[in-house]
Amino acid sequence: MSAARLPDVTEHWVPTSDGHELHVRQVRPDSAGTGAPGVLLLPGLFSDASFFLSASGRGPAIGLLAEGHVCYPASLRGHGPSRRRGTGGPRDWNFDTYVRHDIPDLVRAVAALHPGPLFLLAHSMAGYAALAALAVEPDLQKELAGVITLSSAVNDYSDGGIAKRVQVTFAATLSRLVGRFPARALRQGRCDEPAGLMRQFADWAPSGAFRSADGRTDYWSALAGVTLPVLVGVGAADTFHASPRRARKLADHLGGRAEFTVLGRETGLSWDPGHVDVIRGARAETEVLPRLVAWMRGVSPGGE
Repeated sequence: MSAARLPDVTEHWVPTSDGHELHVRQVRPDSAGTGAPGVLLLPGLFSDASFFLSASGRGPAIGLLAEGHVCYPASLRGHGPSRRRGTGGPRDWNFDTYVRHDIPDLVRAVAALHPGPLFLLAHSMAGYAALAALAVEPDLQKELAGVITLSSAVNDYSDGGIAKRVQVTFAATLSRLVGRFPARALRQGRCDEPAGLMRQFADWAPSGAFRSADGRTDYWSALAGVTLPVLVGVGAADTFHASPRRARKLADHLGGRAEFTVLGRETGLSWDPGHVDVIRGARAETEVLPRLVAWMRGVSPGGE
């Protein structure tokens, strides 16, 4: 994927209610008018905003910019340029923190910046965190025209066999010992993850639970309250971190206009994508992104 010139980039810092500042860039193509659609881009585990758009101008956002979308690549706390304010703020957090703080704060901030219809496109863990945030705070759905999740499915032991059990247990144990999951040292991604998040994943996996760490909020039940348009997509060859079966289960549990698609040869692609290449790479740019753009246009107010 070739690099592109970024014509109009503005940096923003979104304060959270518990001492963090989240970094988001507003990238506006030359062709974008006042009512152009916007896309808030949320990366998954071990990633920051560069997953969607690097500083050198590479990433999936380039295809969206070419179609006239204003892009808002964001980094959750502890990732990329996002930072704690001063010396305060929590140094450990979990999935609930993203659901209750980071994602709602980002959605509201970007909706205030963007005058046209706003979509949310999230990869992997950020996808089901976004859906949980919209479920527990239904008014947040009014800020969005629709949501796209790719490679998102709640983790359990039903796919991946013994390797999944070993990986989840190892990640939680190592995080407890060193205070975080050292993804950079293990060459699994750009960003380390907090121990609390890994503990929560380990708690869910044996039974496929999807709940808050204190047990008070059942995210799985709350998903029925997500009623805005959602497209749940998964690569046909994504069989470990997500899977077509578990992604369909997620889509079927939503309470509104959810669509589900397996992206692969059987649905017209030239290959069967896995967890990451379903959204990153030259083939994803030419074969997957046009489908996402078409879906957004189809559900936009006054869409084409």
